[in-house]
Amino acid sequence: MKEFGWDPKKYQSMNKLDFVDCYSATAGITEGVVPQPFDLTSVSIYLTAVMERLGNRDITIVLDSLIPIFSETESKHAISFIQSIAAKVKKAGGKLILTLSTGSVHPELFHKVESLVDGVVELRMVEEGQMLRRYLLVRKMDRRHITPRLVQFDIIGGRGIQLKLSRIGLLWRRSGLSHPAPKN
Repeated sequence: MKEFGWDPKKYQSMNKLDFVDCYSATAGITEGVVPQPFDLTSVSIYLTAVMERLGNRDITIVLDSLIPIFSETESKHAISFIQSIAAKVKKAGGKLILTLSTGSVHPELFHKVESLVDGVVELRMVEEGQMLRRYLLVRKMDRRHITPRLVQFDIIGGRGIQLKLSRIGLLWRRSGLSHPAPKN
């Protein structure tokens, strides 16, 4: 994260941010992770302990990833669990950020998860010629009018994420001009 110019430790020390690692235990890592990420009770107890440690007010929790939960739990229970933890964090005035890879669950289930959350940001890697390019797509954002479109981005060491936006499109939007009509 420091490569992006972000210092999460500052917010962690202020009890405003924490990461709930539901993935690393599947690779044998035991320290600082949810010990049994396949067990919803274990994840819930861990999340509750994190919230209590942070003070239960105005917090942001990043839960990475939902993959172990969906891989070992019946879909309806996983969905119900997501609703429950999201409500718990929201009730405390906090924000919950969840990660889930599109190919890791059936599309129908993925869309159900999308319907439960306030925002969806999709990251893609697309092969173009001999290059892999990164794209970002904001699919949904609560209380925001968005026009879903792919935006190319790069990760620049020491600076972070750099969006590659069309300058002409930005000028049109800033000036309030409409796009020129195509010539016939």
